[in-house]
Amino acid sequence: MAGFLLLTMGYAALAVDSDTGSPSGTVSTAKDIPLLTPFYPDGTSHFQATINPLVVQRAPDLTGALADSADEDVDFGWHLPFLSLFTIGYDTGINAFRQDQTIWDDEEATSIVTTALINKGSVAVQSGSSINVTPYVQEQRSFTSGLPGYTDATKYGADAAWTPVKDVTTVKVDASAQQTYNFNHSFLDEDLYTTSLDQKLPWLPLTLHTAGSLTQDTDPLLAANDKNDAIIDASLLWKIIPSTSASTGLQRQKADTPASVQLANTDVYFTQLSLQTSHTVIVTVRAAHEQTDTTQAGQFLSTNSDVLLTLGVTWDLGDSFNLGAGLNYRTFDSATPSPAINTPPATVSVSAGGKF
Repeated sequence: MAGFLLLTMGYAALAVDSDTGSPSGTVSTAKDIPLLTPFYPDGTSHFQATINPLVVQRAPDLTGALADSADEDVDFGWHLPFLSLFTIGYDTGINAFRQDQTIWDDEEATSIVTTALINKGSVAVQSGSSINVTPYVQEQRSFTSGLPGYTDATKYGADAAWTPVKDVTTVKVDASAQQTYNFNHSFLDEDLYTTSLDQKLPWLPLTLHTAGSLTQDTDPLLAANDKNDAIIDASLLWKIIPSTSASTGLQRQKADTPASVQLANTDVYFTQLSLQTSHTVIVTVRAAHEQTDTTQAGQFLSTNSDVLLTLGVTWDLGDSFNLGAGLNYRTFDSATPSPAINTPPATVSVSAGGKF
């Protein structure tokens, strides 16, 4: 039997969510439950057990009061080869998300807890060594404390990967459709399409990565909830020497809300350096600049410009275990109008992993 264990804890003093740029610390009952992606160990075992990172965050809410949240995912999976071209897979998992409205609420007097039960069936079809296609169906049922009923979601999708030249060219395409039935009897349909290309350039120690995604959210009963997101990114990876690599790139994200005629464009420029200082230690340094402009019906609403700095260290402790630590810092260059909370956000994380 083989498995994977990973534990991550983070401390955050955030004014704005570091991923989305939106105010954090507020309750969200419509939390997206991620697609199960089990760890595949080396060897002949067909069973995988995964405890994904436990993410603990402390952040001010919209009123400036500090609040806590915690998020955890657990996955158990079986993937059995059938004949020479097919692998039948089944995964089951649990997601638990707790949102506190006050800091250090050990007795959970103001906590809201959402628990999701997830099941996923898949069939992997491999043609030779260059093409792999995996259709799947995933279902999940979510319960939120203090709210009646439950939320059901069903996702149908397929992933395809093509590697015409190993370690030189890789093309991936994903497509999925999901319908969510909420506890208040509302519906939400989501279509997601992604594609990516990784191409090692000839005669140069560079690899080009390009990717794009399109997400369409449709509410059959309330058009105000409709939303479209499009993301395009490109980056170059330079393998300077075997122990050192550098990358630089950019990303454009476009969020469109048709009912309110609102459009938000976010541009991100980043550069990253990864250095293997010894046989067991890897140090990563990353700097990024993020610019978000929001308009409504062609009229300017706001602009935000942030700088993000990241430092991470990973230690490999033999073949079975590893440790990691990271520091993330965001500083506001400018914002119009000025943000209600002007606290530079910082996040510290610690992780430990192992295979068994």
